[in-house]
Amino acid sequence: MRRVQSIALVHETLAVSIDESVNFDEIVDRLLRMLSDVTGSEHRVELRRDGSFGQLAAEPATALVLVLTELVQNAIEHAFPDEAAGTVQVAAERQGRVLTVAVIDDGIGLPPEFLATNADRLGLQIVHTLVSAELGGTVEFRHREAGGTTVTVSVPLAARPARQLRR
Repeated sequence: MRRVQSIALVHETLAVSIDESVNFDEIVDRLLRMLSDVTGSEHRVELRRDGSFGQLAAEPATALVLVLTELVQNAIEHAFPDEAAGTVQVAAERQGRVLTVAVIDDGIGLPPEFLATNADRLGLQIVHTLVSAELGGTVEFRHREAGGTTVTVSVPLAARPARQLRR
């Protein structure tokens, strides 16, 4: 259900957009509110966005919103066991033609035996497939020295085609 709702966020935004791109900051903000409500974590886990995604074309926006849904949901579910409180931050940075997104939590961190390449959970398989096959990017899971986990997704941004001028 969360996956369908997150795709709907992109399509709702596209419905009122003049072109085939969306303000992805707005989508992420709405996604974080939705995930907070759906998981019932609004009083114990703070979800926030830092930085700007800017405008994204519809196709990568749809794939990226699914990736973020899975990563933020995993952080809420696994980083804060036994109703523990904490923060999940979605940080975006555009440098040239690369978008880097980090999902950072201050929870318990990854289990010692965790290997992202051997992940058997459907959500992580979806993340890997979307990031590599759909977005042409990479995903990296790291332990944070201060506690918690950082998942970094880097994707190339395609150049927008020049609009044809009519005569």
